[in-house]
Amino acid sequence: MNAYNPKPIDLSDVELTEDLNELREAIAENAHEIWAEGRQAEGWTYGPQRDDAKKENPCMVPYSELPESEKEYDRDMAMKTIKLVKKLGYDLVKREETELYKMLMRQLRERPVVYHCPKCNTPYLQHFIFCPSCGKELK
Repeated sequence: MNAYNPKPIDLSDVELTEDLNELREAIAENAHEIWAEGRQAEGWTYGPQRDDAKKENPCMVPYSELPESEKEYDRDMAMKTIKLVKKLGYDLVKREETELYKMLMRQLRERPVVYHCPKCNTPYLQHFIFCPSCGKELK
């Protein structure tokens, strides 16, 4: 059998604007919901640690209750998806503030979590893509 050698598209040249923060967080949260719905359909439930035999997983909780490491995985995948869409030549344009959008924004504002930039230590909210002070991309 041949060894698999992944070759994702290089997205390092794609710049994202700050206005895509909301989209990234919405994609990340929805990706978790899709994942959890699929696991639930397979019989998985919450458990304090992953147990494949019992089909238990500690990530079978709402996105807001996930550990930061798990949220970062979802955010990173969302960010890379947005960058790929842009690199393929598509434009992302929000045309209106739908009821779903308004609900999501309320949820994000109700649960602000503050982090600190690893480069300059400036505080930022969890849904930021770039540090508001030094501009470092936040994962």
